[in-house]
Amino acid sequence: MGLPEVHDEKPGVPVSLERVGVTGVKMPIGFVYFEDKPVLVVPSFSAYINLPATKKGIHASRNYEIITEVLEEFAGKTYKLENVCSEIAKELLKRHEYANRSEVKAVGEAIIEKLTPKTEMVTYEPCTIIASAKARKNSGGDIKTKKMVGVGVRGITACPCAQEMLKETFNENLSLPENLKKVFEEFPWATHMQRTYGLIVTEVPEGFKIDASKLVWIVEKSMSAPSYGLLKRSDEVEIVRKAIENPRFVEDCVRFMMKYFAESFPELPDHIVVRFKQRSAETIHKHDFVAERKTTLGEIRRELGLRR
Repeated sequence: MGLPEVHDEKPGVPVSLERVGVTGVKMPIGFVYFEDKPVLVVPSFSAYINLPATKKGIHASRNYEIITEVLEEFAGKTYKLENVCSEIAKELLKRHEYANRSEVKAVGEAIIEKLTPKTEMVTYEPCTIIASAKARKNSGGDIKTKKMVGVGVRGITACPCAQEMLKETFNENLSLPENLKKVFEEFPWATHMQRTYGLIVTEVPEGFKIDASKLVWIVEKSMSAPSYGLLKRSDEVEIVRKAIENPRFVEDCVRFMMKYFAESFPELPDHIVVRFKQRSAETIHKHDFVAERKTTLGEIRRELGLRR
């Protein structure tokens, strides 16, 4: 006599649930495709399905088993994390026959080899890799998925407002003649700087590939300057110089991300949805600043007057 299937019993309150599953499932190191090179990542997975009102619970162990089995299929290969999520999402609906929707998300930290800006020393820089997939099963049993991929990168923003006010105050106090004012236009004016975090998450339509390294480039280029784990003194000078010559609000960062994204992916269709976000940890305030936008690529192109 087998054990009773409590999950299949009727619940005390017969209402359906949108998402039921497991979260925080860490899997062994894998290789993801990044800048034409295999990069080590330890992903943490979340896997959910919807639950009808007639079921008390899901068979939770199946979710963990599916994640493990799908990753075994990719073992020893260089893969895209969003494709792994898509395969897991489809398998969830095959194993949980009573569900018609599934959602899988994976978040991991990739360590990228870079060179410092001046001394060109090798440094290893972290960035967050985000991938997800949603699957739907129709009445005929056919399954369709929608994939997303994204990156989160830390860098620097320099405040343009404080810089302009400092410059104006200096000029007023000294009452400089016009010829000297022009000289001081090129002066590296000080301002306060923030550690900032930029995020892009984009839909990946069927038949298209998005290299996460290009998303990292877009995020870093949209900030005042990138940051590094290793910096010698000449590198520090170069980073500070670049930041104060390129002051930006968080609002500027998001707008530049949108511009660079649209310019970098002319082949992507208008209907894909993209999310942009910037958050700066303020140095002279006790709070942070945030800017974000979620929109379609077509809407960005329309606002910027770009044609495909």
